[in-house]
Amino acid sequence: MDLIKYSGTNEKLFSRIVVSEISPKTTLIVPETHSALIIYNGEMLQTLSKGRYKLSEIVDFEKGAMLEIIFVSKTAKLKLLWGTSNKFTLFDPVLKKTYKLGMSGEFEVQVSDPRKCFLYLVGAESDLTADALQERLMSRMVAEIGDALLKYVAQNSVKYDQIFMQRQKIADSALKRVSTIFEREYGIMVFSLNISNIILDDELMVQEEKTCPNCNTKLLADAKFCYNCGTKQEKICSKCQAKNLADAKFCSNCGQQF
Repeated sequence: MDLIKYSGTNEKLFSRIVVSEISPKTTLIVPETHSALIIYNGEMLQTLSKGRYKLSEIVDFEKGAMLEIIFVSKTAKLKLLWGTSNKFTLFDPVLKKTYKLGMSGEFEVQVSDPRKCFLYLVGAESDLTADALQERLMSRMVAEIGDALLKYVAQNSVKYDQIFMQRQKIADSALKRVSTIFEREYGIMVFSLNISNIILDDELMVQEEKTCPNCNTKLLADAKFCYNCGTKQEKICSKCQAKNLADAKFCSNCGQQF
């Protein structure tokens, strides 16, 4: 093999070539879009940037030795999906009840440190596709999003029916933490993170029984004020349908306790 070069596409972050023998003429070409990791007998020697290299000047190749060239994409950005297999448990400050919530979305990544990414995410695999990377990063991503969600909801007293509208702020909060952790531990940059779908407990969603008369925002049945426009809300008696003041404890028409 006198010429070794990458001939694939940018759909993979990594691609591995095993070299069975080299000669003084064996040349490695690293394209501008990639870096190349040189692994000899299981030891990572160096990382090469774009250019032409004589392998005999890099490796003192012996018969029976194992030489691998790992091409690492510097430009590929992959969009990966994430989703919760188990729902998060949160607390609603108004209802004084816990509820469960599931989420899903996507995030975009790119290799920032080829050596670190290879060591912690690739290892003995022949390549690293989007599906493989998604599987490796999923559990850590969901855990960090869960921590950010719990922290944001607690600090901002977010009610369960407000979470969907706050989802981008929650995602932005999680992105700051995830991008730092993933780059430090895996050599992966996270460029974007979004929450596209939220699944709430049906038991609590049933309580969205009224809308604000001023702005038509959906509210919990016992909401005293609209969280969107601030309009004071009336209480509708479930027994006789009479209108009552928002802070009434008993219906003024039939005496039903709220």
